Parts: sequence; structure tokens; C-alpha cells
Amino acid sequence: MSSIFWPCDVAKSGFCYGWDHPTLCVAGVLEAEEDSHAEALLQRVARSAETQALIEICGAPRVLGRCVLSPFARSSYPQPDVDMFCGSSRAHSTTYIYYHRHDVHSLRFYALDSDGTRLFELQDEVLRWSLKHDFSHTTSLRSASNTWQILVNQWNSAKFLEQFIEHEQRGQTIDTQEHSARFKETSNFTAKFHCTIDAIESSTNLFWRVASFVFVYSREFSIAGMHCIMYQDLISSLHQVQQIESRARKLRRLLRGVQPVPNGDMRLKSSQYIEFYNTLWIILNDLIIGIALRQFLRQDRQAFLHLFKLVFEDKAVHEIRQILLWLDSWPAGLKLNTELSRFYSHSFMGLIALWNRGFRTVIPLIPILLGALELGSAFGVTMALAMVCDIICVFMAHVQLCYLVSVTVYGHLLRLAASLWNLFRGRRHNVLRNRTDPWDYDVDQLLLGTILFTLIAYLFPTVLVYYILFATMRVSIILVYASLETALAFMNYFPLFALMLRVKDPRRSPGGIYMRVELTNGGHGVDVFVESHPLPFAVTFSQYVELWKRLAMHYHPFRLVWYVVSGRVLDTIPRTYACSTTR
Repeated sequence: MSSIFWPCDVAKSGFCYGWDHPTLCVAGVLEAEEDSHAEALLQRVARSAETQALIEICGAPRVLGRCVLSPFARSSYPQPDVDMFCGSSRAHSTTYIYYHRHDVHSLRFYALDSDGTRLFELQDEVLRWSLKHDFSHTTSLRSASNTWQILVNQWNSAKFLEQFIEHEQRGQTIDTQEHSARFKETSNFTAKFHCTIDAIESSTNLFWRVASFVFVYSREFSIAGMHCIMYQDLISSLHQVQQIESRARKLRRLLRGVQPVPNGDMRLKSSQYIEFYNTLWIILNDLIIGIALRQFLRQDRQAFLHLFKLVFEDKAVHEIRQILLWLDSWPAGLKLNTELSRFYSHSFMGLIALWNRGFRTVIPLIPILLGALELGSAFGVTMALAMVCDIICVFMAHVQLCYLVSVTVYGHLLRLAASLWNLFRGRRHNVLRNRTDPWDYDVDQLLLGTILFTLIAYLFPTVLVYYILFATMRVSIILVYASLETALAFMNYFPLFALMLRVKDPRRSPGGIYMRVELTNGGHGVDVFVESHPLPFAVTFSQYVELWKRLAMHYHPFRLVWYVVSGRVLDTIPRTYACSTTR
């Protein structure tokens, strides 16, 4: 029993043509007088420049035989009697497997799995780069000699081959020179926009250099040293600049979506189609939500002014000062070291008072800041979220400064205690071999170690209490910061259009194939159909799974607790590390 792959929409008699390797696959039927006429037409088509890419991935088409549509078919689908030129075939000994011939402009195609997303290796660098932004594309490639891959390529190319043959029959060949000129014109048009985007990115890089110079200059002459300590955190928190770069990348993706694809690659067309409209939907949703947020901010301006003062003045300044005074008065019966506690309390309250003095200077400018936030919301909710991240980073800098001071003292005490522990055990850390070796200490060294250990034992509870206070505040700020970062990533890269396309027309984003069997003629016969699996959600959200893994790894509770206990500096996840999978 032989098998023939037959198109579902072909129901006429004539000379069937297609491929006989790796199995019989019918692409269409020619209504010719003789088989020599049909063969001559196929040879003329095979010699044309437009079909060379098709022949490379599918093989050369040929006339397979003569088919006659049976008027007594038991199935609602065509079951012709085929007389193969390479051998005879009868209807009762042939199994027909039906497949859909997808039109080139429908952007539908078959794929073996989610890895099979291109037909051939692209030579154009811009088009290769566009596949990196396709959520259904991975780096693993299948060989062109794979049997199933060749068969899938034949299914995808059958409709294009029929359309080209119809053009040849009518004498309306494709004007390749006009198509090339149109392609070059569009490429030149998009190249100008690419230059514009490069200019935007270059200007943002220049802004980073100027900002770095300003912060370095202010670091050298700052009285309190705040810029020196907050330099790296402030530079990494400029989300507005990074959001402008994100918008530039989105515009570049939109330009790639209107760039023509050579050789009629349906998979790359589908990839560009999904990328273009998904990016467009993201931008439109961003603008719509941002405009709604702008109206909300405008209507409740006074409430937001009150909330701003409540959070950044009452909560972040006055309540912290009250907590410091409470810790300095033996809280809950815990007797701390009086002199060290007073030093800690007065030092931190001095830093907070210095910050509060600067904050009171900025209070008259808060309405202007809210106006800038409203203006940023008009450009999208992501711009507003980026501004909120920057506001939190700037107006909570005094908490970060106090935390850095406390964690530095706490870390030095821990390392000193570890060294004294090795001294009492008669061991010493070998720096060259990075190990702990036995060592004999003198009496003077042991006496000095005992004195230092006694001082640490009495001073450590006071240092620990103040360290826990600011470490808790830092963890709270980091959690808020992480939530805003997650919302930014969600609004910038969520595959909304891809999900809706999966529901509306899953054949445009296939994730594999399967055979569907239907019983016919009262259960005495069967029809077999080739269908496409929709792209799995695991592939659609693969970038977000990776992003979630990185966020969960960085903000894991055990990791945060270990960093707090060991005296390491708690910091937010680097933006380049968090968003590298979604770019």
C-alpha cells in the first residue's frame, strides 16, 4: 500500500505534478493535452530564477502521473485514480493523506516543531537579526536532508508553485527587475530610518558620558560624600534614558516589519508579521494606558501631592528619626552600648537632617515634578513607570546612604570576628593557597585577640540592631523597585498579539504537526489530514520564564537573608542582566 500526500483543495482531473522524494507529494494538477506539454511547462518553471530557492529546499518538481477524479468517491474529499508514470497505482491500494496548501500571503505554514522557523540560511544580516526577536525561533537548525523537513517544505511551497505555473501559462511572468527596484527603494527608505535610530542611540550614549562626568566631578568636591557612594546606583537608575533606547529598538522592529523578504520565505514573513504587529500593539497599549494615567494624575493632583509628601517626608524622614530616637533609649529593655548607640543615632539623624534640608528646598518644585510625570505619561505608561523608578532612587538615597554605612561597619566586624575565631582555634588564613592552615600564636597575640574579641562582643549587638533597621528598609525598597522593573518588562515585551493570533489563527504560528483521522462511509473508511499544533505557551513565554528565573534567583528569600546575615551589600538586579533575554 502506497501513500500520496494530496492537497485538500485540488479536485480536478489532469496531470498531477509535485515531488517523488522522499515520498509522493502532489502540488497540483495541470489540465494539459499531453504529458510532454506538462513536462515542458515544469522544466520552464524550474529554469526560472524565482524558483531556484524553492528547488533548493524542496527538489525539482516533475509530472507524477495522470489522475482522474472518481465520481463514486466514498469521502467528501477528492480521491482520484492516479496512474503513476513511475509505476501503477490503484485506488484501493493507495492511502491519501490530505494537507492544506497555504497561500503565500496568508502567512500560514507547516513546521515540524517550534525550532523549525526558517527554510534556508539567510544571507542578509538585517533579516538574520530579525529572527533573534522572534519568540518562536531558537538557534538549533535542522539539516536540509531531513526527510520530514523536506516534506514540510514541499507542503509550504505547493501553493506558490501552482501560482507561478499559472503565471507561466498565461504568459504573465514576474517582473524581477521591478521587484528588485522596489526592494532597493524600500531598503534605502528603511536605511534612513535606521540611521535616525542610530543617531538617537548615539545621543543617549553621549548623555551617559556627560552624566558620568558630572557625577565624577561632583564626587570629588562633595562635602558629605553622597555622590561618591551613590554614583553607581544613580547611574544605573536612569530609566528614562533606557526607556528612550527601548522605544528606539521598537521603532527599529517596526521598520524591519515593512522591509520586503527575499525569495518569498513564508516563515520569515510570518516572523516579521508577528513581530511588527506585536510591537505595534505594545506601543498602542502603552500609549492608551499612559494617556488614561495622565488624566488620572491631572484629576487627583492634590491627592498625589499629599501622598508624595507623606511618603518621602513623613515616612522616610520623620518616622525614621523617631525610630532612631527609640533605639537610642534602650528599646524593649534591650540595653545597648550607650556611647556607640548615641554615636550611631546622632550620625544617622545628621545625615537624614541634611537630606531633609535639601528635600525642603525641593518641595516647591514638586508640582513641576508631577507635571513632568503627567507629560511623561502622555508618551506611555512605561515612561511614567521609568520616572517613578528614578524618583524612588533619588528621594530614598538617604536610606541607601545609611544602609551602606551600617553594612560597611557590620561587614568589617564580621570579618574581624572571623579572624579572631581563627586565632583562638590556632589557625590562620593562607592568602596564597586560599585555605586555612594551622599556626602557632604568641601570648601577646592571644592577649590582644582576647581584648579585641571582648570589645566586639560588647559592641556587636548595637551595630547589629542599627544594621537590621536599615537592611529591612533596603529590602523593602528593593521589593518595590523589583515590582516596577517587572511591570516595565511586562509592558515593553509582553507577546499580546502572538497570544491573540494563537486563538484567532494558530496556523500562522505553528509549533508542530500531527495526523488527524476521520472515519468516513459509516466507519468503513478513513481520511487522514495533516494539521498544525499551535505554538506552545512555553515557547511563547520562554523569554519571560528566563526573566522570571533570573528575578527569582536574584530576589530569592534565602539569598536575601544570606546577604543580610553575611554583611553583603543588597542591590537591585542590573537592568542589562534582567532584560537581556527580552531584547
